[in-house]
Amino acid sequence: MEPVAGLVVVPLGCGGWISNPLLGPTALLVKVGGLGLLLDAGEGVYYALRRCGFDVGDVDWVLVTHGHGDHVLGLPTLALYAKRAGRVLKVAGPPSVDTIKLLKAAGIPHYADAVSFKLVEPSPEPSLVLEEKDVRVYAGAADHGVPAVAYRVEAGDLAVAYSGDTRPCESVVRLARGCKLLIHEASISFDGERAHAHGHSTAVDAVEAAKAAGVKYLMPVHFYVEPAVIPTGVKIVIPIPCTPLDVEALP
Repeated sequence: MEPVAGLVVVPLGCGGWISNPLLGPTALLVKVGGLGLLLDAGEGVYYALRRCGFDVGDVDWVLVTHGHGDHVLGLPTLALYAKRAGRVLKVAGPPSVDTIKLLKAAGIPHYADAVSFKLVEPSPEPSLVLEEKDVRVYAGAADHGVPAVAYRVEAGDLAVAYSGDTRPCESVVRLARGCKLLIHEASISFDGERAHAHGHSTAVDAVEAAKAAGVKYLMPVHFYVEPAVIPTGVKIVIPIPCTPLDVEALP
């Protein structure tokens, strides 16, 4: 695939831990300022990268939102290919992410030297996680029952935010303010009691978060087994795997 310019979001998958397998676990590759930022790394993420025309060399950082399997189980495979390519896989995430235990569980503890880990503490206010090549990444606490964070990627005046898995959460709204695009989980369409009991949001919650943050566009992700029904109220961007979204070009 040809190099991309601007701030481009490439959905690699848009499902949850239980969903139609064709959706794949939610993961997104953000190409911005010469950097490749992989948001979450669930099972099969390396296959998804290759299917979409990318490889481990296109990933400068893996930004993991939390330690549940559909967000981390792809890390051992990424580590294998990173070491094969002579690279170190740079991973950032909250305390619920343990790359050493994950590599041990996968039977490859000797690949620990292929991974570097940056701890991201969940904070109610946006905190700077990294700054490289005029790209800034901020994190804020999400509400998911285990330590979890949401991320914001900025380049110049352009910014996108990704909620990860979360109940409705004011810190995620604060993180997304001023963004053009909010990528927010919408695991369940309308049943708030069921969604919130498991640390998730409904499609209604996602729309309300987008409205509260004042973003121009909402990309709902992390769909479960039921059909996604998105209520009106904001402009929706449909996540289509392997289809780059040029955020700057959105009207």
